[in-house]
Amino acid sequence: MTLTRDFSYEQLATIKAFFTDAEWETISASLTDYECYANDEAAEEDLIGGIPVMDRITSIDEKMTHLYRRLG
Repeated sequence: MTLTRDFSYEQLATIKAFFTDAEWETISASLTDYECYANDEAAEEDLIGGIPVMDRITSIDEKMTHLYRRLG
């Protein structure tokens, strides 16, 4: 897994520039909405990448949080 700390400040700034602040907020809100799809009983083959929904949400949210913390 690639972590946001593996990227330079300039690379993170480029990543952030892919979306407007409103679009980043939309992505964040979508993660919250996506939580309703979490199913602890789902078979691994039914999961995207074999990774539980909450694990994916947490991973994405942590990366976004780190990106914003690094860029201030």
